Amino acid sequence: MIAILKEIYWLFSRRIPSFWYCMCSGIGYDKTWRVEGRIYVKKRSWFAKRILGRQGGYLSIGRNFTCLNKMASNSIGLIQPCMFNYSMDGAKLTIGDNVGISGSTLNCTTSITIGDNTNIGSGCLITDTDSHPIHWIIRRENREPAPKSPIIIGNDVFIGARTIVLKGVTIGDGAVIGAGSVVSNDIPPRVIACGNPARVIKEIK
Repeated sequence: MIAILKEIYWLFSRRIPSFWYCMCSGIGYDKTWRVEGRIYVKKRSWFAKRILGRQGGYLSIGRNFTCLNKMASNSIGLIQPCMFNYSMDGAKLTIGDNVGISGSTLNCTTSITIGDNTNIGSGCLITDTDSHPIHWIIRRENREPAPKSPIIIGNDVFIGARTIVLKGVTIGDGAVIGAGSVVSNDIPPRVIACGNPARVIKEIK
């Protein structure tokens, strides 16, 4: 009897809401996923793909994905629901198995890869582009696109809340990034790094 009640609870509190929010977000659905609140996905429109011949981007999500976009699910609060932006042609956003993300933005113009068993805290920003050119003349005249470079986040990584991960960064397996950090350079495996810019402060034995 208890097993039946548990299954009914999970059906109405997890599976049906997860299915609904996945369908609203347009990311597909896997019964192992737990999605609370809608994920906002920015991608090429049907018109751009069919009429203008745009390629669009690619989104891949592994098993046991958890995405929490409600205040009730985040003990430290929520700035916004998750936003996945992979609208640039050929952009690839790959999320591994057993990954958890809360209220964060993933802005992918080339490639962002997130390994298995990684957790990303509330209010993080992970972007593989500067969004605008650095030099003011180029920026004013809009002569060329902004610099961009792929991001790789390894397995078993924990990224603390309100962290920013910038273009071209690789974060090694098992690393921990302290809350509020700005990661602009590579972080080796199994270390704790924090600050702006993030620096290694301790090895994880």
